[in-house]
Formats: sequence, C-alpha cells, structure tokens
Amino acid sequence: MKTRFFYIALCLIALAMGSCKKHDFANGELSPIISVGDLRTLFKGADLTLSKDKMLGAYQITGTVISRPDSGNVPQGVVVMQNYRRGQLRGISFSLGAAADSYHSGDSLLINVEGTVLKRVNGSLQITGLTDASIKKISSNNAVKVQSVSSYSIKTNPDQFENTLVQVKTATVSPAPKFGETFAGDRFLVNGADSILLHTEATASFASAKLPASATVAGILFVGKNSAGESQLQIWPRGISDISDITAPPDPNATLGKSPVVITGYINDTKGADGNYEYFQFLATRTIDFSKTPMAVITCTNAGTAAPNAGDAPGAGWATGGGRTYKFNLTTGIVNKGDFFYVGGSNKKINGPNTTDISTAKWIRAIPYVTTDGDGFGGASAGLLPNSGNAGGVAIFDGTNVVETSVPVDAILFGGTGVTTIYNATTNKGYRVPESDHYSALGASAQPFFYQGTNTYVIPHSTPADAGIFVKLGGQFDATGKKWITPRKFTFYTFKATSVLSEIEAGTDITSLIN
Repeated sequence: MKTRFFYIALCLIALAMGSCKKHDFANGELSPIISVGDLRTLFKGADLTLSKDKMLGAYQITGTVISRPDSGNVPQGVVVMQNYRRGQLRGISFSLGAAADSYHSGDSLLINVEGTVLKRVNGSLQITGLTDASIKKISSNNAVKVQSVSSYSIKTNPDQFENTLVQVKTATVSPAPKFGETFAGDRFLVNGADSILLHTEATASFASAKLPASATVAGILFVGKNSAGESQLQIWPRGISDISDITAPPDPNATLGKSPVVITGYINDTKGADGNYEYFQFLATRTIDFSKTPMAVITCTNAGTAAPNAGDAPGAGWATGGGRTYKFNLTTGIVNKGDFFYVGGSNKKINGPNTTDISTAKWIRAIPYVTTDGDGFGGASAGLLPNSGNAGGVAIFDGTNVVETSVPVDAILFGGTGVTTIYNATTNKGYRVPESDHYSALGASAQPFFYQGTNTYVIPHSTPADAGIFVKLGGQFDATGKKWITPRKFTFYTFKATSVLSEIEAGTDITSLIN
C-alpha cells in the first residue's frame, strides 16, 4: 500500500513538471537516465563502450551545456555539459564535429549514449561516437552554475571539476605580463603554491584583449597534455565576460615606497566563536587610494598538520595558500595618512558574537572566510590564526601579485617558538621578513626569513584563551623618514562586551606617527 501511494506521489510531482512515465517499481525497473557523475566513475582508464548492462539499465544522460562555440575558445567540434545531482556537479564533453556549433551555453539536453565510447581524447574524458540524432534539446537559456574553487582544491581532486565551469578567484598571471600583452596563448594562473594553465586560442573572440596581472578567471576545466605528453589541468575561459576583478600589470612608475602601512594590532582569539570574527588593524603612513595602488594582506598558520607542506616550512612562503596562508586583496577604498583601517572577517564585531558592532570603522576588505576562499589563494577556514601551538602571522604587501619571492612591507609573527614549520634551512624555504623595527633581511649575512639569523622576535600567545584579548602593537614611527623611532611593544588588552573602537585607536599604548 505504501509503495502505491509513493508511486502516486511521484507521478503527481512528474505531472507538475510536464510528464509522468510509468515504471514498474514492483519489478525493479530502473531509471533510463544515469547521472554524469555515475557515468564518469565507470571509466577505469581504458576505452569503454557504453551499454545498458554497464549503466545498470540506463542509456541516457542529461545536463546543461556550458561551452560557447561562438567564443572560439573551445576544442573544435566539442560540446561540454554539466549535470547537478545528489548535491554534486559533474561534467562531460562529447565530440560532434560541425554539429557542435548548434549547441550553446544554457541548452538543456537529453542524450542517448548507448553504443558510444567513453575515452580520453588528448587527456580529456569524452564521449565519442554520438550523432546529432542522439541528442534532444529540452530547453534553452537555462542558468549555468559556476563553482568558485581554488587551484589547490582542483589539483587535489581534478576528476570532481573536469569539464565543469569553475572560477578561480584573483589568481596571479605568470609569467607576469607586460603592458599591452594579450590573452592569446598559454599562461599560468597561480594560487599560492599551485597553478593551472590559462589557455586562449588564437582565434578566440577575446584573444587580443589585454592580459591582466591578476584576475578572477572563470572557464571550463579541461585535462589536456603538455609538450612532454603529461596530463595538464587547463582553464579555457568562454569569453571576456568570464574575466573579472582585473588588476592591470603594475606600473613601474607607481609605487607606494617603504612602509606605506604598518601593522598596529590584531585579535586572533575572540570571546566565543572565532570564525569570521578575527581582524587586523593597520595604520597608514601616507595617503593611499587602493584602486590605484592595491595591496594585499596575508595570514599564516603553521600547525604540524596544516597543508600543503604539512610538518615543514611553507613551500611558497606567504604565497603557499591551501590551509597555510590566506590572502585579502585591498583594491578599493582610500585611507589618509594617520588613518587606522581594518581587514578581516565579515562579521565586524569588536570581540566576537554579541559584542559592539564596528562596521562603521574604516574597513578595506572583509571576507566570510569560514565559507569563502581567499583572494587568489587560501582555503576557507574556521579560523585564520592559531590560538595556541606553533606561530601564526600577518603580513601586508605592496600590490596583489604575491609570489614566493615577494617581500612584505610589514609583517608580525606571534605564538609558539617552534621552527620546523616556519623555516627550513636545508631547502631555504620559509616566510620572508620585512625591513622593520624587529626584522631585517640583512644581518651578519643574508637572512631573508623568519627564524633565520637575528629574525627571532615573536609575540607570545595571549592568555588566558577565549578571553577576548586584542593585541596592541604600540610604538612611534617617523612617516617622513620611514623609520621606527620607538620599536613596537605588545600590550594584551582584554575587551568587554561593551568595548568600543576608541579603546584600540587612542591611548599611550598604540602606534603614533611623527612628521
């Protein structure tokens, strides 16, 4: 009886969608449709002829086209579609020859794949042997889902993202383009220690557009082959509209100079939950329009299990990404000389939940980092900075194109004094130091990293835990001479739920400017 009512309910739902085909549930008749994700799992490396037996009685797939033949940036004769089922988005490509031009992004298709062959063509998983007659177009102009993902996540599980529409946020283009260089050809999109090839056909509609130094790039993820015949992950944008958050190549005549900003405080352990509540305070030593001269803030955490490079120094320093470093790009807003400004979590409370709202402060960048990847690199995280154990840190850079060799204009390190996950003397990898009150790359010999030479200053962890302590960094800085008159000292300031912003922007224990 329950089975009968269940079947009636299914039909009512199907009727609301326009059709109801009766299946013999009592006799175990299976759906004629197999999900794209399940289809992909059938492939084990060798060419596979698709049959009902192999697909458990199914012979059709369905999905939404994501390729744009009119853009000129898709493999010739290939259509790519993706399918969302059971909370998973998976994609597949298929070869149609000249008929591929008939299918456009947003087309919903039902495809009979029985008798076709699933194989890798030039590295990409593809259905071959289809004809136009095997395809039924259900509708057009449907919404297309885009997955925002880091290159670290893609490289960790490429099968999950192959032949889907992905978006890599604020990636650095490498090699760094010069003014006037265009998209045509191959470049790399760098996210921390990871990179993915950016491919643009010479005949693409946007091939002659100016190539940015960094951008958020969407496109179809293909698995291709490099010149050595090895598999290579490639993003093929579908048009110039897939490129956003553009930062032009840096103008060598526009620089912020030495110490345009100094770090003056942070809170890493708010009262209660930390997620989206951590933030960092900075002081501008000159006027900055971030839309013209952008900067980047990067945090680091170094627990022994933090990856990549778990248990070791970061392979790409501040630009390592993943679970090690997280980047905020500062590309909008203006600060004047002497202004305090803030970067951090999106909740904008002075000390965690149920405390004073400080959203009216001068916030330059805030990200809901619990659910959102960083600007270019860094995975979503419940907390960006450690509350105990190995050291964490905050750094700020001139520009947003941060790579392993980039030197911060200011940086601080706090917490434990374990060296292993901070600096590796054998591989010469670690976090680079600024020229500041406590650190210098020049000592008795070259010492560009934290915990190298004399660069051993570390602010201790604040205690007790979960007390809601803001770490003030107070000193005196000569804004004209660009030097510290009095080096910064730390003060552990315990907030109350009713604390206000003036408590960390005034007083004798904050950093002040002269000249």
